Amino acid sequence: MSGPWRGGAPLVAALLCACGDAVGPSATPDADAGTWRTWVIEDGAALRSPPPPAETSAQTAAEIAEIVALQGALTPAQQAMIGRWDGLPTTAWHDLALDLFGFYWILLPDVRTATPARSARGFTLLHVAMYDGLVAAWDAKYTYGRRAPARADSQVRALVSVTDAPSYPSEHAAAAAAAAAVLTYLFPGEDTASFNALAREAGEARIAAGAAYRSDVEAGYAIGRAVAAQVMARAATDGSDEPWTGAVPQGDAFWRPTPPRYVQVPFDPTAGTWRPWVIPSGDAYRPPSPPALDGPVFATDLDELRGLSVSRTPAQADSARFWASESPSSRWEVFVAEEIDRRHLSPMRAARALALASIAQYDAMVACWDAKYHYWLLRPITADPTIGTVFSTPPFPSYPSGHSTLSTAVAEVFAELFPDRAALYRTRAVEASESRVLGGVHYRFDIAAGDHLGLEVGAAVVARARNDGSRR
Repeated sequence: MSGPWRGGAPLVAALLCACGDAVGPSATPDADAGTWRTWVIEDGAALRSPPPPAETSAQTAAEIAEIVALQGALTPAQQAMIGRWDGLPTTAWHDLALDLFGFYWILLPDVRTATPARSARGFTLLHVAMYDGLVAAWDAKYTYGRRAPARADSQVRALVSVTDAPSYPSEHAAAAAAAAAVLTYLFPGEDTASFNALAREAGEARIAAGAAYRSDVEAGYAIGRAVAAQVMARAATDGSDEPWTGAVPQGDAFWRPTPPRYVQVPFDPTAGTWRPWVIPSGDAYRPPSPPALDGPVFATDLDELRGLSVSRTPAQADSARFWASESPSSRWEVFVAEEIDRRHLSPMRAARALALASIAQYDAMVACWDAKYHYWLLRPITADPTIGTVFSTPPFPSYPSGHSTLSTAVAEVFAELFPDRAALYRTRAVEASESRVLGGVHYRFDIAAGDHLGLEVGAAVVARARNDGSRR
């Protein structure tokens, strides 16, 4: 498993010789973000921090002295630490989650943490926690208006870009504490102490950089921990821990274990009953019944897969593999990270984009899994064992396609967030859907149903986004 920061962390030696007035732009992005609609906390003010120490207080003077002393004796390791956290407060945690879910999905496919539905759930819990934590931090920032150390005192150098947005509480600390707690919940078998160590490093880096006082960081940690506690309380009651007590239905039209592993209990039979974030319930948009096995649509779509078995081109096989190499949510999580970076989004805009994209994917999985386990349709390789697939058929029913439902839903959210690239992402959703036919693991009617279902889920999430107070 690779480290939590993709692409490495640049040193900040050039910044260390800069004079103290190089504090960056004066813009105050998203000053109203403390009023944006939240997901688990009541509102941004619900966790408002107590007032910070006064700028003229003895405590503030002691905190300034601490920063000056740190900056006067920085080691190369501390310089690197500052560089790692010079950026959005969500980036390192998003990258770490991508690495963790990718590791589990590729190397340990039977670990239930990494099933498609559970991966989408995990990303959502992480991003909701960071978003709500930042909303609460912004509420306090603009309630108290505390200037960052590098702006308040000429003794402190700005070793990262420091805007004139208030520093109390620290957004990096809020996101870090929230993320570390949620990742500990999601991956209890990992070295969870390392998550908390990363959270501490995030805070220490911002102090040493002159971007935050220690009291800013401590207040941010308190917000992050409080938000994470509410996120995990919701997670404990979302139905994902409920055991499956049903049985695989018997009959020619129903799913049966598929080669090569012949997994006897399909993944996440209860996921269609899990609590969604935006849509009313998993069955709210349930598609109609799949075509009958003895009907013309089923015959036509099965014949298409038989033909692909003997005529599939290398390019078609590559497309199938591209979309199957990770859980479907991981692929789109990479896309949203690329857009955040390309557009230089503000901390609040980045956190909002991550939360909306992951929620669309999770709700799409809940809706799709409801239909999968309502109809229990057999996979193509069961209908005709001579069909050649590009990769192993996933161990759950066929109708509708999860890749189609998820990709179409999140593409609609991308179209809302990044309208100049709407056509690109809708095209990618089509490619994701088509890849499941090219791979031989879905009938074409599976992807048609998934596309329609995804559009409905995506529209619901977009409607929620347009009413969250962010004004765009």
